[in-house]
Amino acid sequence: MSLKNSFDRAIKLIGTPADYDNYISIKVEPDPKRCCCFHCWPETWAFVNKFIYPYGPLKDEGDVLININNEKFVLECHESGPEVVAYLGLGTASILLTKSIIELIVAMLKSLEKEKHKRPSTIKIIKRRQMKGKVKEENIISIDLPLRKDVIKKLNDSIKESLKEK
Repeated sequence: MSLKNSFDRAIKLIGTPADYDNYISIKVEPDPKRCCCFHCWPETWAFVNKFIYPYGPLKDEGDVLININNEKFVLECHESGPEVVAYLGLGTASILLTKSIIELIVAMLKSLEKEKHKRPSTIKIIKRRQMKGKVKEENIISIDLPLRKDVIKKLNDSIKESLKEK
């Protein structure tokens, strides 16, 4: 799935301008890469759908608009891993948007720990941006499961920092 396609879907759902340089993607990806669909991660996606209620349900290979106190972002399900797409029109994410994205990712990772069959041992959190027509990808943090409190703090700090930078 291309980054432009993810941004195009987010533009439609969020209703924001098509200025691709002002969008950010936070991708949750198993390392080594493997399938993350509803069939491979059934417990995780069932939990995510409960967590995002009333904004879902998210369907396999689908996307959903999440709107918390007028702060909007899109959650997408891909075989390559879940992806959060947000519009950063003013350059950085608001505190509420940042908090909502972090809470969703941490909840997803905690649920993933309980996955019975295809639970990965390591997860990468990757920031993707489009800058002047080129995709820039950066590993925010690699996390070994199960999560520890100190790792959750590092994850929080890393995502906050990542959503501040342009």
